[in-house]
Amino acid sequence: MRRFMLLCLPVLVISLLLSGACAKKLPVLYIFNWSDYIDPELIKEFEAAHNCRIKYSTYDSNENMLTKIKSSRESFDLVFPSGDHVSILRTAELLEPLDNGKLSNFKNLDLALLEKAQSFDEGNRYAIPYFWGLTGLMFNKRYVPEDLVAPRSWSILGNKFFAEKNKVTMLDDAREVIGAALVLNGFDLNDTSEAALKAAEKTLQEWDANITQFDSDSYKNEVPDGTTWIAQAYNGDALQQMADNPDLDFFLPVEGSSLWMDNIVMLKSSKNKELAYKFIDFLLDAENAKRNAEYTQYATPNKAASLLLHEDVKSNLLAYPPQEYLEKCYMINAIGEEVKKIDALFEAIKLN
Repeated sequence: MRRFMLLCLPVLVISLLLSGACAKKLPVLYIFNWSDYIDPELIKEFEAAHNCRIKYSTYDSNENMLTKIKSSRESFDLVFPSGDHVSILRTAELLEPLDNGKLSNFKNLDLALLEKAQSFDEGNRYAIPYFWGLTGLMFNKRYVPEDLVAPRSWSILGNKFFAEKNKVTMLDDAREVIGAALVLNGFDLNDTSEAALKAAEKTLQEWDANITQFDSDSYKNEVPDGTTWIAQAYNGDALQQMADNPDLDFFLPVEGSSLWMDNIVMLKSSKNKELAYKFIDFLLDAENAKRNAEYTQYATPNKAASLLLHEDVKSNLLAYPPQEYLEKCYMINAIGEEVKKIDALFEAIKLN
């Protein structure tokens, strides 16, 4: 028996080496996306169906994503930027024009949302809408009294109740942070006029006295465990956490908010474009898009998928707010060199 085992050992080693070599030869799709922004089971199913591997990396802000793409030697195939950064990537000539004829499920997308997407992607040439949503405030009801949040206003961030408690956070995103202050003061969040930014700066100085940090990811753990009591948050992230924790709540401020659309884009430097098209089409399948929306808790731009969603999901006003609220919200637009004014104000507040 021992001799038999010794004879078999070289064969086993060779087999393992060959299987490892075969695994390395599988096509690889490089994806760069926001954290907690896709059902991981869909990734596994795509890999099995197409005999490939997906190397999945994440970021926590559009700015970090852009920096990584411009500075990294690693070439991503698909990225998921918000609308204004679709414009920035396109202007930098980093995007591959898409052939929607290769996407059999493109027809599933909502035509009304495709029209909205033309504000940053004229002719829908470079981007496929992925999810859309709004930004508001998530809080822990164990620590924040209901009468304090009852006005449902951005102004709560400067409330003296939080003074010296180190329990308030905002996103590490200049457009979202400055945008919230602009909206509170009655301005469009794309307004960079002197009057608008001066009003925003005054508000931000009041808020900054309470703010512990600017971070776009840690609040998902810190609000549930009480490290943070109230945080600027994306609505889907908040809904994910609320599903498992009855102490959590979220509101969309009465003054309005940012309304954003995240998208799938293909980089010009992609080395596996055909597999990338297959992955986009896989996500656009109605059943897959429904499952993805249920996992992420974000509003889907896939009309065929929305018809499959449970009525409780579609009637959730935190994910699908009424039209009268949406009319008070603003798309974050690419504003060219004017964005430097917003970035400078944000950096000054962070360093204060």
